[in-house]
Amino acid sequence: MVGQYKGVQSRILNINSRDFFTPCTAHSLNLVLCDAAKNSLRAINFFGILRRVYTLFSASVGRWDILKSNCKQFTVKQWSETRWESRLNSVKALRFQLPFIMNALEEVSNDTNDLVARSEALYLLKEISSYEFILSLIIWYDILMETNIVSKSLQNHNMDICVSTKLVFGVLEYLKNYRENGYESAKIKSNELADLVGTESVFKKCRLRKKKKLFDYEANDEVIENQEEHFKITYFFVILDQAIKSLDKRFKQLESYSNNFGFLYHIGKLKDMQDDELMKCCKDLHLVLSDESSKDIDGQDLFAEIVIFRSLVDEEVTPLQALAELKKNGGSFPNITIAIRIMLPVASACAERSFSKLKIIKSYLRNSIGQDKLSDLALLSIEQKMSKSINYEEVINAFAQSKSRKKIF
Repeated sequence: MVGQYKGVQSRILNINSRDFFTPCTAHSLNLVLCDAAKNSLRAINFFGILRRVYTLFSASVGRWDILKSNCKQFTVKQWSETRWESRLNSVKALRFQLPFIMNALEEVSNDTNDLVARSEALYLLKEISSYEFILSLIIWYDILMETNIVSKSLQNHNMDICVSTKLVFGVLEYLKNYRENGYESAKIKSNELADLVGTESVFKKCRLRKKKKLFDYEANDEVIENQEEHFKITYFFVILDQAIKSLDKRFKQLESYSNNFGFLYHIGKLKDMQDDELMKCCKDLHLVLSDESSKDIDGQDLFAEIVIFRSLVDEEVTPLQALAELKKNGGSFPNITIAIRIMLPVASACAERSFSKLKIIKSYLRNSIGQDKLSDLALLSIEQKMSKSINYEEVINAFAQSKSRKKIF
């Protein structure tokens, strides 16, 4: 839909070239992790094992009871292809309960009568007890934990573009630092966890693959014989390099936003800016939001409005708070209002929560629910803060009195 050549983005820009394409920051961060995971075969196998562990226990009530008897803190989770927060919960369950899950798998392999389940339990026990899996568990937990904190912040309905830009570049800086220094710290944690489960902290030796040469003049590829170095180069660096590259590419639009709208991030601090510099910023924004004879704002008027409005607000006022203050002035600052409204949207997560409610409300048992009733239930669910404050006793009594057929003397 957002294709720059034939997608919705290009079609809208053909109609109005002044429009700004703003990808949802929360979804873009989700896609960054998706790109990183799909770029490595080891990462695909890692998440495949996590799903198979969940499938094994959830397929039988007896096996799920075995899991609950061993794991008292968390249960294994099924991760979703689109919601990366679910992958964090899936990784977290094994990160802090690996010895207990291994005991549960061993109990399933010894006690179950299902031969397929017994074979699957033995295979998964072997896989999750390997040192490579333990190290992958630590690495992915560190990455997902930090990005999930930023993702939750970006989904806040009070989020503005200034804070979101800082959060995105903050997680980008974290990934770069983790690429340089994170492997050694992850290795220390994985060694402690390996000692706890009785796994030797060594990488298993694999057969060295020789690439067949099609021509005699081709040079021989240098084979990495050190398995730890091979793991680090082909897995650790691959997922982090892809995440950094994807993050930088997907959020490049925020840099242009900062260049165009940066002076409006903190209007209260414009008191210290020279008038010549402020006039230049206003004229530059006027050019950005103009197309031939059409324009959204007037740079000269924007400068005049800022000179007055910057003295009415505090220095630390956010764009969202400034917009709320502008609404109280009855349209006295139209150019500032338009500029802030253009730059504010950073995520569509709040709007999509309304659609997510339908999956909860219209369940299998309510499959034949009417449209009016569905809309009313959706409204109650979306506005649950307001609905919880209602006194239902008064509503029930009023309804009963209006529908009662008995005459009260």
